[in-house]
Amino acid sequence: MQCNSLDRRCFNFYNPFTIIYKAKTRARWCSPTFMENSPTHHTMNKKLILSAFLIQFVLFSSCGQKDDAINKAAVTTPTQEQPVKPRHSTMHEYGGWYCPDNLFGFPAVNIKELDKVPVVHGRLPTEEETRNGTSLMYIDPAKVPNASALDMPLPRLARYYSEHSKKNELVIVIQAVMADQDTVVGFRYVNGGNGSAWFDEVAFLTEGEIAQLPPTPFVSENVMIKARKEKIWEILTSPIYARALGDAFGQNVYVESNWNKNGKVYQKKYPGEVITTGNITALWEDTYIQVDYTVEGRHYVEKFLILENPDTHISQLNIVSGPYGDDFAAKKTAWNKWLQKVKALSEL
Repeated sequence: MQCNSLDRRCFNFYNPFTIIYKAKTRARWCSPTFMENSPTHHTMNKKLILSAFLIQFVLFSSCGQKDDAINKAAVTTPTQEQPVKPRHSTMHEYGGWYCPDNLFGFPAVNIKELDKVPVVHGRLPTEEETRNGTSLMYIDPAKVPNASALDMPLPRLARYYSEHSKKNELVIVIQAVMADQDTVVGFRYVNGGNGSAWFDEVAFLTEGEIAQLPPTPFVSENVMIKARKEKIWEILTSPIYARALGDAFGQNVYVESNWNKNGKVYQKKYPGEVITTGNITALWEDTYIQVDYTVEGRHYVEKFLILENPDTHISQLNIVSGPYGDDFAAKKTAWNKWLQKVKALSEL
């Protein structure tokens, strides 16, 4: 299931800006929403005041059946990877989520800090643990009495072929569940967000393969803006402001795109030299845009999310960008400069 602004069934988490969420039943929402406080976290409020946007500049830096496939999966390098097509024509019933915008529930992770990723070991998670970022899928034991956790060490790094980005994405499996004749996994994307799949649709990395992977530091920043989401969207998408925003990353640098689903994003240098090209792999109108690049053989992503408070009409612009290399500190500085430019233009 792909989430969108009208049908969001992914995670629902506390956001220090929006403060309040309420999930009705066990449905998960891709992005946090503005909800009324409730200790039971039941009843879904469909009033979404969310929008998201991405405009950015490529900053160069360097579930199926239980079987013995856990330690046998082969993983290719980013420059050699071949698509691993889904093996199932239908999605499992426990939640086929594609939630790359769930940046609060499952923020981006540096894989060299995998030991800091929370998981539930040796049992099914409680409903609360599927809301606080510890786990993903809640299976009611009263409704599925034969459900159990798969006996395997967690968290585990794996590759999962995304039909959206058309890449074998690096994911962190945080849950593996057997129910009836099915075995499914819940995972978080290394670059933020969450998803789930049949067990045999993920390819687990060996210790040797993990050791060869570089660190994955991501820039994750935000800024408060005294403006409505529509105004911020205009600033980000209009070519009028492209060069003003691009100056945060270099003189005469700017971004050009039609901002359509599956469209292209061009990073250019005035008067029109194309530096690199990305693909819009997720776009939910007035909600979320994600652009994926391959930079020097490595997968690079940029995600932007805008949250608007319906009472104050103050918005929070959130970005996730990376992974970066030794230039991480410089890129973080550039992104914060970019955020301040967006803020200044939006508040005029």
